[in-house]
Amino acid sequence: MLKKIFSAVICLLIMSAQASAMNLTLYESVGSISLGSRQFELKIEGYTQLDGNFSKGVAIFNEDLYFHFDATLLRDKMPQAKSFAEEQKIFDAASRFGGENFANTVPVFVFEGMTKIYPLSDANNKFYLLATETGGGGSFKVIGEHNGKWVQYFDTLDMRKQIPREFYIDDFYAEGDTIIFVYKQWQQENYCKLCYTWDAANQWFGVELQR
Repeated sequence: MLKKIFSAVICLLIMSAQASAMNLTLYESVGSISLGSRQFELKIEGYTQLDGNFSKGVAIFNEDLYFHFDATLLRDKMPQAKSFAEEQKIFDAASRFGGENFANTVPVFVFEGMTKIYPLSDANNKFYLLATETGGGGSFKVIGEHNGKWVQYFDTLDMRKQIPREFYIDDFYAEGDTIIFVYKQWQQENYCKLCYTWDAANQWFGVELQR
């Protein structure tokens, strides 16, 4: 009898763990940001609301993601910058994603190439994947709220140096609790993957490079 009860408890625990496991869904892009037709202007598509103009303002995507941007800051302040550190501060202030409050945002530079915005969520968590395509390749960032503060969970550029240069991004998708970025060798059928898996205990993403 005790064995049956113990077995039943174990089964319930397993079922509970499976039910609570993260099952991420990566949705279609809700918007994109790229350089506009005029200097110091952005082309912004897919926003639900825009306060300001395409040079300076706040665009809202998907009702809860705020994009704060100021192209005029680059125009006015960059010529005065005297060091890389000063330039970086200007870049960081010119384009930021996160909450309605500017102080609760993270810097994401969008004044090169195109950045597409993908909602990413499960039953208990909500993130945004920002995919930036440039002439030199692509980078992917995942941002979201962590304990009430907007943070960047990861940037694939931090791991990209471990992948040979002849590999380029071929696909990306979510599977269970993992976001997977597939890289393919140029003109070859060789692949490697960057796998970012949600760590429920730490409430953060860990990463593994699979060759």
